[in-house]
Amino acid sequence: MRAAWLYLVQVRAAIRLSFADRANFWLQVGGMTLNNGFILLLWFLFFAGFRSVGGWQLADVALMIGILATTVGVAGVFAGGYRDMAAAILRDEVAALLTQPRAVLPRLLAGESIANAWGDVVTGIVLLVRFAALRWSDLAVLASALCGSLAVFLATGVLFASLAFWVRGARSFARDVVDFIILLSSYPGSIYSGVMKMVVYTLVPAGFVVLVPVAFLRHPSVAGGAVLAGAAVAYGGIAVAVFLAGLRRYRHG
Repeated sequence: MRAAWLYLVQVRAAIRLSFADRANFWLQVGGMTLNNGFILLLWFLFFAGFRSVGGWQLADVALMIGILATTVGVAGVFAGGYRDMAAAILRDEVAALLTQPRAVLPRLLAGESIANAWGDVVTGIVLLVRFAALRWSDLAVLASALCGSLAVFLATGVLFASLAFWVRGARSFARDVVDFIILLSSYPGSIYSGVMKMVVYTLVPAGFVVLVPVAFLRHPSVAGGAVLAGAAVAYGGIAVAVFLAGLRRYRHG
């Protein structure tokens, strides 16, 4: 309980710091919102000419991008340290954290709040409320889907950032993987098949970030919830295990 409280205190401080330069903050939020709006405009124009793509309609794409934007936004606001965690490791910021009797990973995640992530949060909420064809009765399922998506997304970011304990070039690689997940999560699942489908459900788990949550929301079931929860636990467990192994190596190296 105390660890959770300390995490919230650090996140609050990071968010307040991101608000320090108000002009820059609103420019970043506005820029991200405009960027998201341009992408959405392309989809709206597409569906103005085509009713569906591979069985996906406008409401399904809105749900997909709404989940993605909300997940990426919440991760950036409340655990923004994931984005440049590899760089923090390479800068030896971990050494200072090891002198304090608290878990290192939560403090690395809470060390930064990304200002433009608020633009993603706004975009995600608007899409989910206005265009995703959801009902109030879907709220509990939506919350579960977003939690699972967020867990897998953050776990993947932590997993690849943790490679910095072994490989100095991991900083750019980890960021590229996260960007690749976001890219793959921006397209309907019907376009993936064969090897690519295997990739989006394993190494670059865009499938568990958006595709499984979308399916779970459209057709709620115990099996669908179990798959999403299992993926969250599995990726989270692997990420924590790899991070702790790297931390032990760092302590002894």
